[in-house]
Amino acid sequence: MQDLLQETLTNRILNEWVKQTHPDQIIEKIGGYGLAAIYKGAKPGKRILIRGDIDALHIPEPNDLPYRSQNQGVSHKCGHDGHATILCGLAQWLGEQRPDQGEVVLLFQPAEETGQGAQAILSDPQFEQIKPDVAYGLHNLPSFEKGKIMVKDGCFAAASFGLKLVFDGRTAHASQPETGHSPSELLAQLIHHLEKKREQLKAVKPLTTFVITHAILGEETFGVAPGHAEIWLTLRSFNDCNLELMSTEIIEFCRAKAKDHLFDFNFSMHEAFAATNSDANCVKTIEQAAKNLELNLGHLEEPFRWSEDFGRFGSVCPIGFFGLGSGTEQPALHDPMFDFPDDILEIGMGMFWEIIRLELEG
Repeated sequence: MQDLLQETLTNRILNEWVKQTHPDQIIEKIGGYGLAAIYKGAKPGKRILIRGDIDALHIPEPNDLPYRSQNQGVSHKCGHDGHATILCGLAQWLGEQRPDQGEVVLLFQPAEETGQGAQAILSDPQFEQIKPDVAYGLHNLPSFEKGKIMVKDGCFAAASFGLKLVFDGRTAHASQPETGHSPSELLAQLIHHLEKKREQLKAVKPLTTFVITHAILGEETFGVAPGHAEIWLTLRSFNDCNLELMSTEIIEFCRAKAKDHLFDFNFSMHEAFAATNSDANCVKTIEQAAKNLELNLGHLEEPFRWSEDFGRFGSVCPIGFFGLGSGTEQPALHDPMFDFPDDILEIGMGMFWEIIRLELEG
């Protein structure tokens, strides 16, 4: 199991498997360690992309399962191993039976967890070879009945990004702090202000919020009065515009406060995820596929607060995203005891197979 941007062995194993299914074309190392397999029908037509993420997480695996991670401190606690396996099953089916028309692209995507993977795929010149007319993805959902298909019109998962706010003054010897310029008081004021702001945002709809995830003041030492401070935030919203407005307000407020207190100010953005917005027609296709397969179908009342970088593909084509229940007793995503249930693999495969049929034959 390998984490983001290091999926070298994962890529090689997937490549070896996919080659056995004899796709018409394989594109290796797209977007870093991504892999795309193209299966062409007898006649030209629409190109549909099915995406599965493949990266793991920096989470220890405290179990004795025979398939536990061999890399200490890295494991699949979000189910991306299951998502990739679903695509491997699809590859086998497509190897045995091509569509009558159109093309199917199976995309094994790296680096989903930081929001880098989808954008890396889109920015790769090789993407033009697989640029789809429509794209679909899924994510397993703990706390939902096994095999239940969950959909939502519009936003399925929130937009988010990390914001690092940096304040620089001047260090001094700890015995003479008055000779320096410490941001300690400013840091305390800003944290207090931001927490009050977060409370006020609870009334904003759709969901728009942030959380302070980390704060730094100086170095871990007793001999130096600090001259440097940082505040790290994760901003989150169901609406991309609201997210941008909130971040601009926070940045400009901190910039003004830093100027008032004579500190240098900088900021940077990290791990940016666009909102995952399902196209209305794609949602109808997902619903029809679930009904055709006589699966339990449910509709979310509101989007998930977590983010999913599949939303980036919405900038190039209509996208459809659905949830696949992984069990009411399943530990939460990113929990050390999470374990993707193999008995939902074929349901995921069947859903994608039926979606492909509906898209290419419809």
